[in-house]
Amino acid sequence: MSETNRHRVLVISKSHDLRNEIVTLLSGYGYFVEFCHTRMQGIRKFRAHKQSIVIVDVPVLRVFPRRLFSFIRMVRKNTIVLIAANRKEEAEAVQRLDLGAYDILHLPLKTDFLKLTLARALEHHRLMLENLFVKNVMFFGLLMLPLWAFVAYLVIR
Repeated sequence: MSETNRHRVLVISKSHDLRNEIVTLLSGYGYFVEFCHTRMQGIRKFRAHKQSIVIVDVPVLRVFPRRLFSFIRMVRKNTIVLIAANRKEEAEAVQRLDLGAYDILHLPLKTDFLKLTLARALEHHRLMLENLFVKNVMFFGLLMLPLWAFVAYLVIR
């Protein structure tokens, strides 16, 4: 990651050690990292700021309703959700992939894997935003087409 990288990342984890590890690594990579340890704090911080990525560990996911991913998409459509899970929790994390999570961060964290996963997730995020922009430009272009046709008609006449 570049030193000017200022993407926001929200880490919701009950594990103090995991929170500290992720915050330290991501801050070193240039991310602006916010963290919390409860579901309600996570929801408040998510609504208050525009995070590109949300990292949630499996113990916190257990207290979230199954509609967490639809809630995130409703509030901010292009946010990427990553799940931090150890080997014992992996089956539970895989079920969440079907509900809309982007990927699983395997614990213990490997710095290279974390860096590559975040780079891939941010590239996906950037492409989603670019796609949305192009769709909007095309939509408004099509809305303006009758006006352009009318102006062309007046000029030719």
